[in-house]
Amino acid sequence: MKIKINENDLKKIVSETIKKVIKEYNISDVDEVMEYMWLKPEVTGLKVDIFVDDGGSYERHNHQLLLLIRNGYTKMDNTYITMSVSDKPKILNSEIDYNISYNDIFAVQDFIQLNLVSLFMLATRRISQIEFVNSIKVPNYVITEAKKVLLEMATLRKEDSGLPMDIWLDEGHTYEGHAPRLKFRASNEQRTTWEFSSMLLTNPPTIENFPKDSPIKKKDINKLENFVISNLEILLKLAKGEINYVKEFLPKIKNN
Repeated sequence: MKIKINENDLKKIVSETIKKVIKEYNISDVDEVMEYMWLKPEVTGLKVDIFVDDGGSYERHNHQLLLLIRNGYTKMDNTYITMSVSDKPKILNSEIDYNISYNDIFAVQDFIQLNLVSLFMLATRRISQIEFVNSIKVPNYVITEAKKVLLEMATLRKEDSGLPMDIWLDEGHTYEGHAPRLKFRASNEQRTTWEFSSMLLTNPPTIENFPKDSPIKKKDINKLENFVISNLEILLKLAKGEINYVKEFLPKIKNN
């Protein structure tokens, strides 16, 4: 289904969406959570449950339009990450410890941006729940221009490194023209490896292209810095093509 909307309605939607100041907000009241529509991964294409305002809850409680993310992957997880519904979605209770991956947080931000108009129209009862579900756009992560670079960099998964995020490692001089570095996704605005943030393989490590609005916590950046320092020698050997990624690098990495 395609939602038809004229220019005046679109201007009003944008105005309504940003009219309240974006501020810290944490939903802990179960009764307020019950005012939101539960969307499961099979509906959204996301890996986590999300809860969307389907009846003006944001007006009743006098805050900006919100989307809730279940802070975990099972129904037993009953805490929520609160995110603003805007063209630049932001976590509003950032003091909470995240129990889902940064990749899944970025995916929800992408979902909000793709479905911004529909989310507002649902919250203001301009479309039904069925119409909203039928209109959902799913994030598309097709890599185009950076595909070659991505293939040239080995993906070290967080379950293998002990880090809170996946990282991409140079394994054979793709860094030429730059200092040896690794890459990681620090924001949902970073779509390809060209845009990812970099950490130089130095002691102490230096970060380049780190966005101000990144949800990545300082303690997790510290973990990445410690990983680089602990594994600096083999990271540099890998970048120079002196060792094999599978046979020589992976067995020797020191987890945090």
